[in-house]
Amino acid sequence: MRRFVLLAATTAFLFCSLAPGPATGLGGQSQALPTVDAQGQIGPLSIDQLDPDERVRFAQLSPGGADARRFLYTRGFLRYAQLVVGGQLAPVSLPELPAQENWDRRFFSQKEADNVIDVALGMRMAAMLAGTEAARPRPAAVIADPGDRLPDIGPDRMIGPLRIDQLDPDERATFATLVPGSDDARKFLYTRGYLRFCRLVVDGNLRPLDLPDLPERENWDRRFFSEYEAKEVVDVALGRHLVAMLQPAN
Repeated sequence: MRRFVLLAATTAFLFCSLAPGPATGLGGQSQALPTVDAQGQIGPLSIDQLDPDERVRFAQLSPGGADARRFLYTRGFLRYAQLVVGGQLAPVSLPELPAQENWDRRFFSQKEADNVIDVALGMRMAAMLAGTEAARPRPAAVIADPGDRLPDIGPDRMIGPLRIDQLDPDERATFATLVPGSDDARKFLYTRGYLRFCRLVVDGNLRPLDLPDLPERENWDRRFFSEYEAKEVVDVALGRHLVAMLQPAN
């Protein structure tokens, strides 16, 4: 019951923000974007907005069928995700996912799903959590750590800090520049510890649903990620976690 309430609260929080219309701060891109209504819901792409490859794929679908409708909505959402990943749209302004009846990940390539959709969703989630704490489901599995490189997870499924002997050589060099016992030193150990779990998710060694909660804000600082780690590991893992949470239970 507690998990259901937390999931409901998280989903409601993440998808109740309003998104701007397609003409807001998007320069010349607006002609290829679907419309967005006042509730942040996108409409379908029009056929003339499809690129040549999309038109070929669309022509293979039954006219007026459910797949044709889903294709136009799903490819339309990709347009906004591309703007977020490209730095042309603030992550918090990413529109809501289309309704389930208008959404099908089959219409993304693997690269689009992993490097655009999941990254954009992760960036949105991280941006929204940066300003507030949101309830999120706890991981359901005990995570094996044969190399003793992961931080501990407490009974509440919140991670602890890395131990200094768990830092790799580059991390130790950075840690040595921080004031011992300072806020930055503490944040570094928690933040780099969370990165370990994100890597497991991205590498396929941990289910996205089992990604632990983000550390508390006082223990978290994205400055301690490289640009690659932030975009290609942490944001991707958070995006996959969010997508997994939204999947219907089997």
